Amino acid sequence: MLSLNALLAGGRAALAARWIPAASSLLLPNVESLQMQQVRGRKRAHKQPLSRAQKQARREAKLAKELERKKYTFMERVRIAKMHKLQSPSHLYPGRMLPEQEETLLENPPCNVYVRSAVKTQYYSVRDAILMHRESQQPAMFNHPKAPIRLRLELNMSTERSTKKVADTTEIVPVPYTFTHGQKRSILAFVADLKLQEEALAAGAEFALGPEIVKKIVKGQFRTEDFDFAVAHTDMAMAIPPIRGILKKKFPTKLNGGLGDDIAQLVEKFKTGVQYTIKGDPIYPDWGLCDTIVGKLDMPPDELEMNVNCLIEAVCKHRNAVLGPFINRAVLMVVPGDEYFSLKIDHLLPVPTAEEIEKFEKQKKKKKKEKKEEKLLAEEEGAAAEVEEDEADDVSPAPAAATA
Repeated sequence: MLSLNALLAGGRAALAARWIPAASSLLLPNVESLQMQQVRGRKRAHKQPLSRAQKQARREAKLAKELERKKYTFMERVRIAKMHKLQSPSHLYPGRMLPEQEETLLENPPCNVYVRSAVKTQYYSVRDAILMHRESQQPAMFNHPKAPIRLRLELNMSTERSTKKVADTTEIVPVPYTFTHGQKRSILAFVADLKLQEEALAAGAEFALGPEIVKKIVKGQFRTEDFDFAVAHTDMAMAIPPIRGILKKKFPTKLNGGLGDDIAQLVEKFKTGVQYTIKGDPIYPDWGLCDTIVGKLDMPPDELEMNVNCLIEAVCKHRNAVLGPFINRAVLMVVPGDEYFSLKIDHLLPVPTAEEIEKFEKQKKKKKKEKKEEKLLAEEEGAAAEVEEDEADDVSPAPAAATA
């Protein structure tokens, strides 16, 4: 009788004989797999040649990549890369109004108490918004009867060119009804006449200087960094251009309202006017914001409405009206507080005339034609380059001279 160990050993041998091939087939090398073919010649000869269409597609892709790279400066790309995980400023409370997200919502609230997110954006006049803010800021509730009124404007920063946006800027606009804004503004006045210099100082300017100061500023003997704004009388218009690069955005011009004939009025404007800043969104370049204080809650509603209208009119000048409304939504808030009301501003937005629309369309067609001509010229240059490259490839290298 066979033992258990003998049966197991016999089973192992049978399995080995059945599944393991002969030793010769495992140890012998496969000669076909070891055969090597030596290839001589230029490496370019092994590449599959590209057709003209493929070469043109490569050029267009390279051009598109270059245009995308030039869309933002290096520091802007770094800033966007750092903020890609952060929330966009336009999404911060109360957020940006997007009409496509409100298509399925109710047009009007069913009663006077409702959930704001379940109804489309409701718009109010400036007067009604102020009265509602006064109700919530009465002593029995939040108790801020003299709270500053904050105007938040959501902007569309796109321009005629897809790669160019409305530039960020900070300006001061005079308002019909002034208020104590609490900002300390130091002003430098450029005036040639001595009597006008006294008027500028009486109006609130820190310094009122004549043409002799220009050379000192150029030589670095007078610091202009200590002043927030600069104004100039028209008698200094021909003397101050050498310091344009030093003053930069502070340089007084008629466009920013710093150059005029009434120096006292200019100083008063920069002292008591409303300062606003237009700033683009670093995450959504087509969006922008303008946030500023337009008055106090205890001011008459008519005066506040005039200030709001004046500010909206000044902001809308920074973009061509033919492109559409510059302001997406205007919101009136108080500081401090989270309550907000959207304003009716359609009647305040500029409407382009037929002549402006016609002029814009002509410029658009002209630019489109120039772009098409540039593209055709690039294609012709690319075709000529291909022909030269093919001719250079067909020419064989000259044989080396035999040495003696």
